[in-house]
Amino acid sequence: MPAATPGTPSLLRAMNDRAALELLLAHGPLSRTRIGHLTGLSKPTASQLLARLEAAGLVVATGTDDGRPGPSAQLYALNAGAAHVGGLDVTPEGVHAAVADLTGTVTGRFALPYTEGADAVGQVTTALD
Repeated sequence: MPAATPGTPSLLRAMNDRAALELLLAHGPLSRTRIGHLTGLSKPTASQLLARLEAAGLVVATGTDDGRPGPSAQLYALNAGAAHVGGLDVTPEGVHAAVADLTGTVTGRFALPYTEGADAVGQVTTALD
């Protein structure tokens, strides 16, 4: 059995970043402290993580949590528009395209009925455009 490879700092950062993004997707806006509690990370590590994600455009500051005693906590949310995914459904009836943001919300749809004798690749390209 090969020896286990220890996690490198960059791998651990990527895993922590992904965990935080999944929490923001599941729970909505969260404070640095709440992300730290949910992930088990220290406050400084959670701060570094959020700074990294904010610099990458994946997270945005959305306001403050004023509902508790003490100083207001900055809330962070997933930047849904940071990336998009496209899907195609190509059938004999036509081409249907949809685009969704990081939360899975469909932000655009397009349907192009099949045209007899039309270039299939051209129709797919048109639907994507």
